Amino acid sequence: MRVLTRSSRGVVAAFAAAVLTVTLTAIPQIAPANAQGLGQVMNFSGFVSGVDVAGHQRPGGAPIDWKTVAGPGGQQFAFVKASEGEGWKNVFYEEDARAAATAGMKVGAYHYGRPAENPIVQARYFASVINSGAELSLPPVLDLEVNEGLGPAELGAWTQQFLAEVEAQTGKRPMIYTYRYFWYERMNNSTAFASYPLWLAAYQNQPPRPVGGWDKLSFWQRSESGRVAGISTAVDMNLFNGNGGQLEQFASGNLAAGGGVLESFQVPDSNELRVLEQDNTALVLAILGLAGGALAVPELAAAAGNWGFNPTDAGNIAGYVQYLITVGELPLDDLVRMVNGSYQIGDLLILLDNATK
Repeated sequence: MRVLTRSSRGVVAAFAAAVLTVTLTAIPQIAPANAQGLGQVMNFSGFVSGVDVAGHQRPGGAPIDWKTVAGPGGQQFAFVKASEGEGWKNVFYEEDARAAATAGMKVGAYHYGRPAENPIVQARYFASVINSGAELSLPPVLDLEVNEGLGPAELGAWTQQFLAEVEAQTGKRPMIYTYRYFWYERMNNSTAFASYPLWLAAYQNQPPRPVGGWDKLSFWQRSESGRVAGISTAVDMNLFNGNGGQLEQFASGNLAAGGGVLESFQVPDSNELRVLEQDNTALVLAILGLAGGALAVPELAAAAGNWGFNPTDAGNIAGYVQYLITVGELPLDDLVRMVNGSYQIGDLLILLDNATK
């Protein structure tokens, strides 16, 4: 992440002129999204649905009611954040992993990777956390969303070291979680990891195509704002690319199990996901306009509202972007890459969400 330098301000200023033309005139006709309804949309009969959780699903330490999540909530699997970097542990990890397993769910754990730190140290720490905790039925996961200054070749080498060490320490082949923009732009759409299962985040109505050399997704994270009985906060919602029997096979170690379900996925569209699956170019330009002084915060909020966000979410987006500018964490290089690429608003939100992590 970079502060706005003197030279980069020129880039922003150039985009700002386009912002005033494109952002404030090209207004899509999409009704405001209702974030509260998405959890209901995600409970699809006949599909294998699950959640992933971290500490922010435990506000004030309040427990998750995993029996309700697995029962009325209709969720069949859960991934729980275990660790981050070389020594941070989710204090709720063991409690949530055990409770989810006791409720009858398939359970996995994930590690938020910090590429600026040693991959072997991180892998061993992650393994120590999960090896000493609840027995897991799903693969250990590398959550790869930031590059922390590494180029594609360096990041690829870092990733390979981490994955190999996790497998050596746990005896289980890991899975990779990432999102489209990151894999295309920061991993150079590497095909070197296709032997590992893929869990891809893409906030849209229909399943995304695999990235890199993968021929299928194993899991699809479809939303970050779902609602599930038993969890008091918004939660990430996921679908397994297979039926219940194939999930059993996958959990038993057959990581090739599944496929064909998401490829034929057909459900009614969610209005919220229609917002997130739009091309993000004009909204990125509006953000660059705010960074370059061509727009003010209320104008960015209005622009976000024009793309279908409800007033609260639009205001939150604009306020958060202003915060990133103030603290020097707006990911300017990534935003320019997005303008030059073909990405969705959901990709933009994932990028911004990781800017201060």
